[in-house]
Amino acid sequence: MSQSDFRARTRGFLGERGLTALSRPLVAVAGLGGVGGAAFLTLVRSGVQRFNLAENGIFDPPDMNRQWAALGHTMGKPKLDVYAQWAREINPEVELNLFPEGLNLDNVEDFMRGTDVYLGAMDLEKDRETKEESSKIAAQLGIPIFTCGAMGFGAIMVNHDPWGMKPDEFWKKVQEKSPKTQIMPSLITDLFDQTMVQRLKRHYDETGKLATLAGGAGQAGLLVGNEIVIHLLQGTDLAPRIAVFAPRFVTLDLFTLDLSILDVSK
Repeated sequence: MSQSDFRARTRGFLGERGLTALSRPLVAVAGLGGVGGAAFLTLVRSGVQRFNLAENGIFDPPDMNRQWAALGHTMGKPKLDVYAQWAREINPEVELNLFPEGLNLDNVEDFMRGTDVYLGAMDLEKDRETKEESSKIAAQLGIPIFTCGAMGFGAIMVNHDPWGMKPDEFWKKVQEKSPKTQIMPSLITDLFDQTMVQRLKRHYDETGKLATLAGGAGQAGLLVGNEIVIHLLQGTDLAPRIAVFAPRFVTLDLFTLDLSILDVSK
């Protein structure tokens, strides 16, 4: 199948200018789990063509409730290899620079260098030091950061323009406006159905892990993948708006069908 075949319906919507705008930038994706894997494939199917990918995990049975490439025949296989194969089957011309050791302090500079967009999709509890370093490098190099997390049936998206509010500033503001913490600060969790929040909190207290659902993880990946597409279409007349960057953030609860776009500085 040729590239023109798989992009035919996208071309009908975005035209050649849109496809060109999506095919040229280099997008760095750290983490190919429930959110990162969904976002990556959304970008590939949208026509984004150049990627740096960092992931060192393998598929195991608990992944199957939410991760797109977690199937019986992929159990025990490296997530990076499986997603790279899927991407090449969608678009044989996709350009992938792979980091099978995952993102760490030793490779973060190489991973970030030359990229136009950084999608941070590493698990919440993993390697805080590397996350902080990647944010610092992104700011130094003028690279926008996109992040999104699953929350039960929904998602929380917080993105950072390199010249705008930084991640530490954003979360400091969130903490200041949160009288309590339930998994996450209450400024955010109060935007979701409270029965769902209490179930997530109970499971986390019992196991130390966040419970997840296919809808939430998939929606988080689609939401942030779409926002990256919106950002990459800037400079054309195809983007109806600019991407949402901090201090603004987005929450989506499919349990209650509530969408919120709030400003943490107000």
